[in-house]
Amino acid sequence: MSNINLKSEAEPHPKFDCGACVDHHLYGAGTVVAATLSMACVRFDHLVDAKMIFPSFLRPSSKDAPLADNDNCPVDLWAESAHPSLPSGLLPPLIEEFARKRAEQMGVDPGGMAVTALAVCAAAITDDIKLRVKVHDDWTETARLWAIIVGGPSAKKTPAINAVAGPLRAIDDRYQRQHREALQAWDALDKKAKETIPKPAAKRIRVMDASPEKVGEILKDNPGGLLLDRDELTGWFGAMEKYSSAKGAGADRAFWLQAFNGGSYSIDRIARGSIWVPNLSVSMIGGIQPGPLRSIVQGKDDDGLIQRFTPIIVGPSGDGCDEAAGPIVPMYAALVDRLHALRPPLGKTVPVERQLRFDEGAQAIFMDVCRTNGALQRSWETVNAKLAMHFGKYDGLFARLCVLWHCIEMAGSELPERIPEDTARRVAEFLHGYLLQHALAFYRDVVGLADDQDMVLAVANWILARGMKTVTVSEARRGDRVRSSMDERQAAQILSRLDALGWLKPLPLDRNQKSPRYDVNPLVHRLFEAQAKQEVLRRAEIRTLISETTTMKGT
Repeated sequence: MSNINLKSEAEPHPKFDCGACVDHHLYGAGTVVAATLSMACVRFDHLVDAKMIFPSFLRPSSKDAPLADNDNCPVDLWAESAHPSLPSGLLPPLIEEFARKRAEQMGVDPGGMAVTALAVCAAAITDDIKLRVKVHDDWTETARLWAIIVGGPSAKKTPAINAVAGPLRAIDDRYQRQHREALQAWDALDKKAKETIPKPAAKRIRVMDASPEKVGEILKDNPGGLLLDRDELTGWFGAMEKYSSAKGAGADRAFWLQAFNGGSYSIDRIARGSIWVPNLSVSMIGGIQPGPLRSIVQGKDDDGLIQRFTPIIVGPSGDGCDEAAGPIVPMYAALVDRLHALRPPLGKTVPVERQLRFDEGAQAIFMDVCRTNGALQRSWETVNAKLAMHFGKYDGLFARLCVLWHCIEMAGSELPERIPEDTARRVAEFLHGYLLQHALAFYRDVVGLADDQDMVLAVANWILARGMKTVTVSEARRGDRVRSSMDERQAAQILSRLDALGWLKPLPLDRNQKSPRYDVNPLVHRLFEAQAKQEVLRRAEIRTLISETTTMKGT
């Protein structure tokens, strides 16, 4: 689906201009069909959809790859995106091996296993480990991740999540047993001893179904952060004001929005008083079915809650196998333990905790990633505001993933202060080559490719059925119930979105003309001929049905 041009002021990448033949180690030979300084849109020989690729992962190709006949090929508004498969060689090796072997054993999607494992590892890492993202800025990020696994009832989302979260649950169970024992010992003290010995605080690392107030109370004594572990997120979303009438749910949304960012937070309640949380930090994992999620996401107001999630689309599960996954399962559990014990790096001359930093090469990659993310966000703003807002989180997500990769690969030893260029390079390709493709699939198939998707489809179907060569705002508003419900501003926005989707090209305004006119891309009628025939038949059936109904005589 990634055919949309990056409408950026950046110049084409000096190495890979439009039309350049390139090789990619995962996708093979392809042709660059759109490019900016920091991103290339490549159409590969054996793939239907073009892909957005970080240019550093492309090499000049020795073979001739076919060049697309239009660098802004009209997007298929009715197609469903394929579920991108988990790439090899980008994840920390232990995570990739665990995800693949455990997924094969269970018959589930390894991508869902891998990203859930990343979120579990992120929760295990204390927020004391921070990355100073820029050289001349005090912006910091920690390993905090919200992962949402989207799939039907047969996707085995809950068993997969349970398998991945097991090691962190074991740590939390141990903490709760220790707290019960400490509390029993404290309760056995006499009154005078209790005046000098404070009541034991509860150490925690995981919660399941807790209110914001309870999570705040737990975090008050656990500033390193928590994992919210929900096998089904529908109920969690249902508690929000937008989706329920629960009193105070607006405050709940504010709580969770801050929990994604971290930092201090105050919870003030008349009945229960005030709770000051030094660091409101929550990683999150959970599954959800597309149907309930679609009704949640398509609310009119949008505060960015859903955009904080990293979505992974999984297909139906398979049969799995009854073979041992081998030593990788206990190795993964041991990794989670090591990550939870990991501490920030210490200074060499003065032994104080220091923040992580990128090395010079990694810093350059980060700035290139930011340019790419900005181009993506600007490209989608007029088409899908929700997706554009999601891309707006990618700068921080890249930094968080770099912390995560670095800690996972260095756990068990003294953590180096500098994140190397190779780590940043692999994270960049995982972000733009895998997570981005899942985001496109999510916002296309679950949310809808464009804002006001019903209106976009209504106008597109009209263009196909009538064989339109040019369209105007007033023409777009005349027709069926959906089109006639649009006012002039809405119709202009819909045509602008179809322009961004490669369907239309704006024409210069005549002297006395105020309303914009568009040429229809000729490829539209060639590529979507079958859809046009189907729409013509649908309209004819409706007209026949209406005619028969209005001419019926009473018996």
